[in-house]
Amino acid sequence: MATQQLTETFRFKFSPEFLKNIKDFSVKHRFDNTEDFKINWDVWLKSNNEIITREKNYLDQMGYKGNINDKMYKSARYYFKNKSTEKTKPKKRRQYVGLNRDVLDSMDEHIEKIFEQKLKPAIAYNNFMEDNTYKHLVENEITRLKNQEFSREDIRDKLKKTYKNRYFIKKKKN
Repeated sequence: MATQQLTETFRFKFSPEFLKNIKDFSVKHRFDNTEDFKINWDVWLKSNNEIITREKNYLDQMGYKGNINDKMYKSARYYFKNKSTEKTKPKKRRQYVGLNRDVLDSMDEHIEKIFEQKLKPAIAYNNFMEDNTYKHLVENEITRLKNQEFSREDIRDKLKKTYKNRYFIKKKKN
């Protein structure tokens, strides 16, 4: 029987119900000065003791080790209080253009060859780009993407991101 490896959590989020309460408080006291905000915060803590206790238990169960009171205050004071309530229009995205299968296969081949060396993904990517075996394929792909009106930076970023994603997929499988 294989053992399952647990992943470590680095970002602990409040429960949706509790988040709504903090947001409501922050919006209501958006224009309070620091002193008034603290006074109103203390009043809010006392009047919402039950939901705060529930949230503390929830975060404890999730493995949060920090100061929960501090996390709540900073969220209310510095994040939600200053967050805009206006809806933003989503940016118009251009149509997705994938890389050619030959390039993807060559990336996979390269990753397979160098994987045992345990290189950082950035170094492995640089090795791939400098490898004469793949140079012709990469140059053709760059030309194809330029013809589709990609900038140099966009092409570089797309190749790098694709390579690194494939590297991490390989790492995750092993």
